[in-house]
Amino acid sequence: MPAELGSRDEFVAVLDRAVECRAKLSWRRVPGQGRVKVLKIKARTPRKLYTIVFNDINEGIEFAKSIKDKCRKMNILDKDLEGKI
Repeated sequence: MPAELGSRDEFVAVLDRAVECRAKLSWRRVPGQGRVKVLKIKARTPRKLYTIVFNDINEGIEFAKSIKDKCRKMNILDKDLEGKI
């Protein structure tokens, strides 16, 4: 069952158990604004998939750079992100 985490500290704590991490650009519906582009970072553990969502893409890229060493395997799923992370 997937779970969305709200804080960075919780997500970093999950990384110890994570098998792989993924970074992906996606769209999210925001009331009053319509569809907004967001950055999702996902951590796959043996039992669950954990996700953290960043509305500010640049902030998410900086976070992804900081956790890159903690992930066993980092997959970038969008070509737009390949040179940035």
